[in-house]
Amino acid sequence: MRRFSLLFLAALPLLAQSGEEILARVDKLRHPWPVFSVELTVKIPKAAQRWKVSARENGDARLDGLSEKEKGRAVLLRGDEMWLLLPGAKRPVKVTPQQRLMGPAAGGDVARTRFREDYNVQAVAEEPLEGQACWRLELAAKRPALSARQVVLWVAKEGALPQKAEFRLASGRLARTARFGPPVQTHGQPVLSWLEIEEAGGAAVRLTFGNWTRGGVAPGAFDLPGGDR
Repeated sequence: MRRFSLLFLAALPLLAQSGEEILARVDKLRHPWPVFSVELTVKIPKAAQRWKVSARENGDARLDGLSEKEKGRAVLLRGDEMWLLLPGAKRPVKVTPQQRLMGPAAGGDVARTRFREDYNVQAVAEEPLEGQACWRLELAAKRPALSARQVVLWVAKEGALPQKAEFRLASGRLARTARFGPPVQTHGQPVLSWLEIEEAGGAAVRLTFGNWTRGGVAPGAFDLPGGDR
């Protein structure tokens, strides 16, 4: 019995490591290089927006509007803070944690999420999803600033491809569900094709990714107006 217990305890770090490895492979589909840009099309009922997303190694991101209504607008995500840069405004507008739970800001939060950096693996189990063999990972937020405190993530065993994620609040209430599209090849690297986000109330938005570019992002793109770096 004692020998069995020792073997069981010795296997626990391997299970945790396998969970970390799964998350790393999932994250690489949306963050394929340390620095990159990608064009993002946001489709909601009867409307669509186009943005250029620039990202750097530490997870910071900037979205610049490309479609007519969004031109001149930008969203800056630095660390756990989000800012809106509006045409004609002298100062950026900070997005509160409550606002980040709603609408387009929530979509930006989900699209930017780096599971391995933002969450600890609490449990890994085998659980099929819609007839497909998957790993089911239970994740807990590493920092209080993250709006989703818990995430349940299903990853297909074949190829370690993400299938579905449930983002939950501290209370355990479901905030939104994300479904992941199949990967496509760009510059020899598999990347995510699309991401669909459904709010708890049923409203849905689809994010489609294209024109991925490795590097080429100016460091100053992540500076806040007014000299704050």
